[in-house]
Amino acid sequence: MKGRGWIVLGVLGALVLVLVLLRGSSTKGQSPNHASTSDAVDGTSALRAYADALGYQSGSVEGTFSLPTAAGLLFVFTPSNGFSADQVAQLNSWMQSGGVVVYAAEAGDPQLDTQFGLRRSRTGVPARAHAAAPIFGGVEAVGGADTARAFKPAATQVPLLRNDAGEVLGVRQAVSQGQLIALTDPLILCNGYLGKPDNGRFAADLMAMTPAGGRVWFDEFHHGAAASASPETAWMTTPWGFALLLAVIITFAGLAMRGRAFGPAIPMRARDDRSTAEYAVAVGSLLHRTGARRVTLEALLSATRRAVAQRVGLGADVPSDRLNATIAQRAPAAAAELSRAERELELATVGEAEVLEMARRLHDLAYPLSMKESA
Repeated sequence: MKGRGWIVLGVLGALVLVLVLLRGSSTKGQSPNHASTSDAVDGTSALRAYADALGYQSGSVEGTFSLPTAAGLLFVFTPSNGFSADQVAQLNSWMQSGGVVVYAAEAGDPQLDTQFGLRRSRTGVPARAHAAAPIFGGVEAVGGADTARAFKPAATQVPLLRNDAGEVLGVRQAVSQGQLIALTDPLILCNGYLGKPDNGRFAADLMAMTPAGGRVWFDEFHHGAAASASPETAWMTTPWGFALLLAVIITFAGLAMRGRAFGPAIPMRARDDRSTAEYAVAVGSLLHRTGARRVTLEALLSATRRAVAQRVGLGADVPSDRLNATIAQRAPAAAAELSRAERELELATVGEAEVLEMARRLHDLAYPLSMKESA
């Protein structure tokens, strides 16, 4: 039985190792949406590092799609989670205030394409392209994918990149004070292709369009980063953190399977219900130790007033501001005694002797039958 338990733990440990290796190599595989957090060939982590190296402070939009108040440049690569109408309106407003958006997607996002009037061909065309006009200095030919869907530019859209057949693969469009750069081949800016001289120059020219003092942002919200990991749990997203978590779970499961407890069993001890008198003594002791004499008398006065009201036939629904007047009509003597207690409470410096004396009087007022029975 003992040998079997160790075999199970060994198998589980091997499973942890396999999962760690798979998880650790996942970022080296593919990134179809070209995330800036991916080191894959088609990721854009190198582009973000390139922006930092050129002196632009970079950041990512994640957690919620909330754009910064200051104008900047935003890269939007192949949204895997589509834009909503509200998000498109927010993006358009940000651009009208001076923001620049580089929107690179193979098939496009329906909401974005509709908002900016981007029309694409149904079939792919050769994607190797050259600068249609000397807008970007030193950029001759850029390339990434073999084919891409061409744009059918409107009158307000200036062609930036064309293939050898003259088909448009990149356009530039003014949006009030801001600009939109739309590309049909995102691979031009991805890790495995950014090292090509003209691709790197093209990326640098795009980032040079960043408004003065602005930052270079990457939209990761539409890649599924809808909730940022907190610092307390971020370690679990790393390969070794994930492995450590699995090791803890497996160790606990192994100990449970072997029937070993973490310590001696402690029996539960049933607790007796406390009496009402114990609570009263506890509250009284607390008030006495804190010197809350006035609070004690105010509580006694309020309780006495309610007891007198109940004795003269008043219900609990009588408002507190009308209680004194109603008691005065039905029990003038009791009302006078209550008024006397209120005056003494307001004017006198209450000591322990005064507290005891007033408490006795209020008790006699609330429960007058107890006096007769004791007599």
